[in-house]
Amino acid sequence: MEEIDPELEALRMKKAESLFKSTKKAPTGIVKLHTEDEYTKLLKDNPNKTILIDFTAVWCGPCRFYGPIFEKVAADYSKDFIFAKVDVDENVAIARRYQITGVPTTLFVRNGSVITQAVGALSEDMLRQKLEIIKSSK
Repeated sequence: MEEIDPELEALRMKKAESLFKSTKKAPTGIVKLHTEDEYTKLLKDNPNKTILIDFTAVWCGPCRFYGPIFEKVAADYSKDFIFAKVDVDENVAIARRYQITGVPTTLFVRNGSVITQAVGALSEDMLRQKLEIIKSSK
């Protein structure tokens, strides 16, 4: 009977774990982030995905206009991007982390870094254009 090399077996196990992690499905729909820990986990679990974060507030008129646009576009682009919402009154830590001073603000984050942002309510066409540019630059 052939003896198994422990180093080779350890490498096999590491590769199997890596494959398992890479086959995890990214979240679909809009992820509501209530804590900084949830946000950190989302980043960690999806390192190569672009995450759109809609910073919003219940008292914000433009946010109410932008919310349905964000949701509609999220439904169409959920294969390529992750969509998340942060209520700035509920989750001050994430808003402070990115120095959000006005709502709505949409951040486009990849690997924990902001690749672009939009302050104010975007039209559906503007949001789709931004996503197409990001998609084509990957």
